[in-house]
This record gives sequence, C-alpha cells and structure tokens, in this order.
Amino acid sequence: MKRILTFVIAFSMLFTFPAFTEEENITLSFLRIGNDEPERNYWNWVIGEFEKANPGVKIAYEEAAIGDPMETVLNTRFSSGEGVDLIGHGILSVAQRVEANQYMAIDEYFDAWEGKDDIMPAVLANGTYKDHIYGLGYSVTPFVFAYRIDLLEEAGIEVPATWEELADAARELTVYNDMDEVEFSGFCFPTTGGNLVELDVFVYGNGGQYIVDGEPVFEGNEKVTEALEFLKELLPEVNLTYSANEVNPFVSGSAAMTLINNAALTTMLGNPDYEGKVGIALPPNNGVDASFCGCNMLFIGKTCKNPDEAFNFISFALSKESTLKRAEMTKIPVTLNSLVEAYAQMDPWNAARSLCVANGTGMPRVIWSTGFQTVRNELHQNALFGGMEIEDALNKAQADIEFRIEG
Repeated sequence: MKRILTFVIAFSMLFTFPAFTEEENITLSFLRIGNDEPERNYWNWVIGEFEKANPGVKIAYEEAAIGDPMETVLNTRFSSGEGVDLIGHGILSVAQRVEANQYMAIDEYFDAWEGKDDIMPAVLANGTYKDHIYGLGYSVTPFVFAYRIDLLEEAGIEVPATWEELADAARELTVYNDMDEVEFSGFCFPTTGGNLVELDVFVYGNGGQYIVDGEPVFEGNEKVTEALEFLKELLPEVNLTYSANEVNPFVSGSAAMTLINNAALTTMLGNPDYEGKVGIALPPNNGVDASFCGCNMLFIGKTCKNPDEAFNFISFALSKESTLKRAEMTKIPVTLNSLVEAYAQMDPWNAARSLCVANGTGMPRVIWSTGFQTVRNELHQNALFGGMEIEDALNKAQADIEFRIEG
C-alpha cells in the first residue's frame, strides 16, 4: 500500500507541477511599429534586461512595418478578441485607437511612476487625449534647422534665429544661373510630399495652431496667414523645386540651409566631404521657439490582463539607463530632461537636437488626423506654389476639412 500511495503522489505531482509553473509566469505580447535593425537590437537588449530583472515575466516581441502592415495586424488582433498587451505606435494612432477602445488609459500608473516629472512635457503631450494619458514616448523624430557652417562663415553670416535673419541669409547665399534661375538654394523648402510638416514649423514658430479646442481653424487664421505670406515672398527667390519624398537638396550639396528630419541628416553627417561643415539648430522663428517632432509611444492594450506587469515594462524601457542606452544604440534623441546633458556629451550637436524635441509639436491627436494631413498638404501647395490667394486657400482648407469631419 505504501508503494502504491507513493506512486500516486508522485504521479499526481508530475501532472500538477506544470500548471503551477504556468500560473507563476506571465507572457506579455509586444507589437512594435517598424522593422529597422537598430531599433530591433535595442528592444532585444531591453527585453533581455527586463526579463533578467523580472524572472516571472516574458515578453513575446513582434514587429510590423510602418503603414498598412501595422494597422492590419492590430485590427486583426483586436477584432478577433486576442488583442495585444504592449503596443509601440505613433501619434496618428492615439485618437483612433482610443475611440475604438483599444488603448488603456494609464493615468493612475503614470501618477505613481517616479519618472513622471522627468519626461519632457512636449513628449508627454503626444500620448495625451481628452485629458487622459494613454501613451509614453520612447522614440522622437525632430525636424531640425540644418545649415552649412562653411558657407555662412565665408559670407560672414550668423546662424539665423529669426525669420528676418533667415530671409536675409537665404538671399545672400542663393546662387543664380545665366537665366536668373536658382542654381544653388540659400534655403530649400519642399514643394510637394507626403507629409509637409515644414509648413507646421513656421506656423508653430509664429505662435499659431491649426486646431483649437479640437476644432479646425484654417479660415481667417492670422498666424497661419503670416507664415504663408513670409514663405510665399521668400521661396521664389531662394528655393529649388523638390519633393519631401526625395533627397533634400541640402543633403546632396545644393543648398545652404533647410528644415529636415534629424534622421535624414545621418548620411550627410557621415560623409567625409562634409565633415565639420554641417550645423544643427532650433529652427528660426517669429517669436516662439518651435519645431515639428514626431513620436512613437508605448501603449497598453485595453484587453491586457496584466496591466501592472505591462506598465512595469514601460517604466523599465523609459528608465534613465534604458533611455540613455537607446540614444547610444539608435542615435535618437533622449526624452528625459535629466539626460539632456549626458546626451549632449555624446555629440556636439545633440544639445540642438534636444531643443527641437523639447519645443516640438507632433501631428494632431484627432480622429480626422489623416484628413488633416491631406488638407494641410493641399493648403501648402495651393498657397505657396499653386497661385491661389492665401485667403482663398485657407477658406478651401476649412471647407475641405469640415467636409471630411462631417463625412
């Protein structure tokens, strides 16, 4: 009987032990937008360190390409009821997926987080919607003012900080051919493109906004009008025609100054032909320090069954150690105020990059944000390069965006 009892106990333990282990371990699914190698390497490092510090929690990491692939995966997961626990996504997703009941509000977690006062307010704003916090930024893509140090010094010109200084410098540095056409641009600005945020930099630098209290305000908008008037007068004299989807003429050596995505400067900064010749600064403005800055954030899926562990992972990924490691591995600016000095020590131009992040505004967090992008692009083209009067272009933009909202 003793042998039989011993066998029964051992046999029962054999089958109950795995169930106990499974209860003690938690697996969080994590889907990140993008499939670039530096980001992948960083997240593999973070996940490895997190799992070592939290042996009971595993992260099941996946990636999806920017655009339709990412949206398709999320839509499929949530429509099937499976959902995703942790999501790395951009600003344009905030309003749509909050309204679709797919992102969890994390106000209580944020309020108890010791790092809450360290994150840059401009970065925090990107994940805030209707007075609730849903996402916390981990990756920022600021637009910077890039200029040729050598050309400005040769002409005895200080780095422009105002619109007036920019216009004077651009005219001075522009070179014309025998037909009086711009051959070398003093300041290049895109004529077409997928998301013409360069106009936004001038609007924000003039203290303007396109949206007030969640409503579009194109028609009669004096601040937007002033930005368009400034550019409409200047660009024909100094600009080269190009698309924002193409290589910026500044990068190819055909312009003295420009507004450009920080990441798009990487190739030029690594080119020995331009070593020591390229500078970075906060964009010239008309009274308000401002730039455009995109942002990817970490969200917790509304269906997540382990939100405590999910936010623990977010706080780990956004810690000072992880954030500084990210800057080292991906060359992307930090998002924490306390790390600005350490980040500046990595590269002499990082201080300027941090200024562009701290003063950066991203895409609007409204459910009609994709419609806004289309309408703003059309305004840019109609008013600056299409021959339409600015007032008419603004009125058309107002009518178009209202039609899209109502439709």
